[in-house]
This record gives sequence, C-alpha cells and structure tokens, in this order.
Amino acid sequence: MIACTRDCYDTCIFDLNYKPLNIFPVNGFTCSRGITDLKRNKMNRIDSAYIEGKQVAIEEAIKYVVKKLKEYKKEEILHVDYDGNQGLLTWYYPARFWNAIGSASTDYSICSAEGHEAIKLHYGTSFGALPEEFEKYNAVVFWGSEAVFSFIHGWRILSKKYKITIDVRVSETAKRSEKFYIINPSSDAFLAIGIIKVLLYEGLYEESLLDDLDSLRQYVNQYDFSLIEDVTGLSEDQIEELAELYYYYKPLTIIGFALGRTFQGGYAISLISLIPALLGLKRGFYYSNSQGWGIDFSYLRGFHISKPSRIVGMAEVGKEVEKGNVKFLFTWNSNPIHSLPGSDKIKEAVEEGRLFLVSHDPFWNETTKLANVVIPAPTFLEKYDVVYGYWHDYLVFNEPISPSHGITEVELNKMLAKEYGISSHPLIEEDEWTAINIAIKGTGISLKELKEKKVVKINRKIEIEKVKVKPLPNLSLPPKGKYLVFSSHPNYTNSQFKEVYPQLPIAYTKDVEGIGYIENSNGKVKVIFKKDESIPDNVVFMYKSSLIDLNGKPINSLIGSEKGKYSGTPLLNGTIVKITLLK
Repeated sequence: MIACTRDCYDTCIFDLNYKPLNIFPVNGFTCSRGITDLKRNKMNRIDSAYIEGKQVAIEEAIKYVVKKLKEYKKEEILHVDYDGNQGLLTWYYPARFWNAIGSASTDYSICSAEGHEAIKLHYGTSFGALPEEFEKYNAVVFWGSEAVFSFIHGWRILSKKYKITIDVRVSETAKRSEKFYIINPSSDAFLAIGIIKVLLYEGLYEESLLDDLDSLRQYVNQYDFSLIEDVTGLSEDQIEELAELYYYYKPLTIIGFALGRTFQGGYAISLISLIPALLGLKRGFYYSNSQGWGIDFSYLRGFHISKPSRIVGMAEVGKEVEKGNVKFLFTWNSNPIHSLPGSDKIKEAVEEGRLFLVSHDPFWNETTKLANVVIPAPTFLEKYDVVYGYWHDYLVFNEPISPSHGITEVELNKMLAKEYGISSHPLIEEDEWTAINIAIKGTGISLKELKEKKVVKINRKIEIEKVKVKPLPNLSLPPKGKYLVFSSHPNYTNSQFKEVYPQLPIAYTKDVEGIGYIENSNGKVKVIFKKDESIPDNVVFMYKSSLIDLNGKPINSLIGSEKGKYSGTPLLNGTIVKITLLK
C-alpha cells in the first residue's frame, strides 16, 4: 500500500497500482494532484548532487556540507523542514542529526500550531470529530475553510448536509452552501463573541459541558453589539440568524487553518471552539487530529536526548538571516523561499554570500535553484515510510512503487553523522525502524503489525467531560485596511505541482484589472490583477501556490515577523497592503 504523504487533510491511500482504495473515508477517488502524481514524478527531478551549480557525487556534496558546517557556531546553523511529505521518516526523523550537533531549529509554527494550542486551552486536546462522526451531523459550519478544494473527502461526506460558510470572500465553498456570511478579515473572534452573546441572551444553550458559564457570560457582555457589527461587517440581525441556526442544527464546526494565520487568530479559534460546547456537543468541532493519535513526534526528532541550541520562529527566519544571526541554512521537505515570511531576505543573503544554503529535495524549485548545495531526494512513491493523516485514523506502511532517485532522508542523516564524526551518538546509532516502533506505540499499533497489514486503523477516541471556559482573550480591534488573503487552489499543495499546472502570480480584487504592485512597509511585488466580484473591497486574494511575483520576488516579502499569541504562527493572512496599477 501507499498513502499520499502531502500536507492535506485527506491522506488518500492507494494500492500498488496507485488506484485509490475504496475504504471509508477514501472512498475510491482522489484529487487533481493525485491523478497526475505518476506523471509529475518523472518531471523536473534533481538528477544529481550539485555544488555551486557544478554536478558532483553525493558523497562529495556531503563532505563539502560538513566542512562548511564546522565553520559556523551551532547557534548560527538552522534547519528548516516542514510538511511537504508527512512520512515519519521523511519529516521527523532527520532532525536527529541537527539536534545531535545542537543546531538551531524552527518552532514548526507556520500551519496549524496556533489552533492546536488555542483549542487545548479549553478541551485539554485539539482532537475533534472523526470521519465516522461527520456522518452523524445534520449540518456543518465551514469557518475559514475552503473545504471544496482543500478537504475533498470531508466535503463529500458533508456536501448533502445543511451547509453554512463563514469567510472573508465568497469562496467556492460559500457558493455551494445553503447560507454564507462574509465578514471583515481578522474579525472572527468578534463574530464568535456575537454568536455566544445571542445564545446566552436567548437561552439557547446547554450548560452541562462548560465549567464556568458565568465567566463566559460576563466576558461576552463586555462587547456591545454596535462594536461587533462595526468590526465584523455583519448586522445584529445576521448574527442573531447565525446563532439561531447554530442552535437549531447543532452543526459540526470545521475550523480552517487559515484562521490561525490572522490577526488574533489563536484568540478567534479559542472562542469558536467554545460554541459547540455551549450547545452541548462534546467534540463538535474539527480542526486537526494529528496530536491525538498517540504518535511521539518528539521521540522521532530525538528531543529525549538532544535539543536545539535555540528556537527561531518561522515568522522570524528572514529577520534572523537579515541580522546575520543565521549563516548556514539546511532545508528538506520544504520550500522556504516560496513559503516563509520575509523570504526575500533569505534570497538576498544567499545571493550576496551572507548565507550558505543547502537543500535536499526531489524537485527543482525556488529554493533548490538558489541553493549553494543541492542533494537529490526520492519522492514518497520511491521509498519506505510510515504515514499518518490529520483527519482519518489510519496508519499506512508506505511501499515504493517507482524506481528511487537520490538519497533518502534517513541515509543522508547517517552519512552526515559519519562525516561529522558522531555516528556513535545514540540518536544516530538507534535504527530508524526501532525509533518508529517506539514512536507509534501510543497508537496501539506495532511496526510488525503495520508491516504485515499495511493499513491499520488507530482505535483511539478522546472523551471530553468538561470544557474550561478560561482563559478568555483580551481582544484588540483588528487594523482597518485592505488585507492580503491566501487560500488553497484545487491543483496545488502549496508550491507543489507547478510542473503539471503552471501558475502565474494573479491577485484577485473587486475592481482592479491589469499589471501592478501590491506593497506595504515590508516590500513591493509585481502581479497580475484580475477582477472578481466575489472579493470584498477590503481583500486582495491570492492562491498559496502563486507566491512568486512577475520579477521572481517572493510574495511573502510583504509578510512581516509578527506572530500569533499562542504558538508564534506567522500572520500570513493578517497583512495590510495597498495596490497600484501600472498605467
């Protein structure tokens, strides 16, 4: 068996002919990316190791990398890795080498971290509804989630329910919903307060789950409806209607990751998560279940023995590079030039010789084309691994179905360690499969069982007895202005699949068309503007896949180093900009 390892809710599972399995909730179909995966696997591949553009043997590249590594202090060395591939051996295990030598690490905050911490404040866990539980609901609220594109199997289950969408634009999910509410960017926390106010005032609630209903009542009563109307852009009547729909349908609430990247996004998710509890629904939300399976990610990374010398927030990598605090950057399983805030500063530092960049990747992309050293990697179709999802509860033993290219993350980890002289370090010495077996123990599944059965269901549920009301956030008014907002495109997973589906930097606005600039105090990027009447006046919308401008500059040049209150998530959807059209 093999599972698609990308950063995606669905985690489709295939047989060895790459046909999606007809098991719930995969249900025998996949997306536009999965359909073209075998084709893409032969395109744009890195065919060799390279040093400063010169083709070399992998062994030579590794010797050169270690030689350069030893020129820097451990605090000046940073590894950037993320969820381009969700395999346990691909993403987590390779951090062992870097932790063994005491380099700096990121905080892994860029995606879902803010929401995990926000929900755990109240529930003690971020573990929400399972796929089987989706089926039991009569209605669903998609809050900041473009589920039509980014969560196709969840959408399939929920598409025949009564659907309500809350978003900052008329998304495709909104268009296919029975009701939608378009609110001002970064106003979600205030809307949640408005809904709770109505439910409490009208007596439309169930108090058995919440531990301190009086504190919640006092808290929301601090906010007048006139303020909530002004901040959200919705009328009191609309908020009352939405609250009454919540009470009548008792819907499942799908909380999108995008919310955690907004101004006060963690606060918003915290308050939104209390609405189902106020209605008596024990796990009436879904955000991400990855932290509830019992997988010990910290063990895989080796934190039980060695830890990073320091942590650099993913919002602050560009800033740290600009300051000269990071001089050596090693990246795998990610494309930071495309994705990180302030990545123009990383690009400039490499070009000016102030930063040494190494990239281990299967494909040529914005980061590998810039790197001083490039090392080829196999794709998930070409290697063994163990894959988990953050929605459905299956572990999958991945088996290769295509010839391998390059060197796996595990092999590279061991070769770097040998050249560095730390092969006997316990993190390196421990066999990777032994580490996997220990790390998945909490799932109730052994590696032996997984290898035999290939796909094993995690039989794990977390019951909620009481939901803590406190802490409750002290909100500030969100800045007014035109917000740059990103969302998923059906043909891409972040920067992946540009080989198959070429992408231009298109920004959608209500009334601007042509070529021009998006700018703010952080920078200026050149894009193609297209009119779209579904976009409000205070939004500039772009797909996450189109984050390189017409001049090759990262769109994330516009994103500052501001971060979320709970886990440091970059405010990718919280940036104020202005636009200028070229004449």
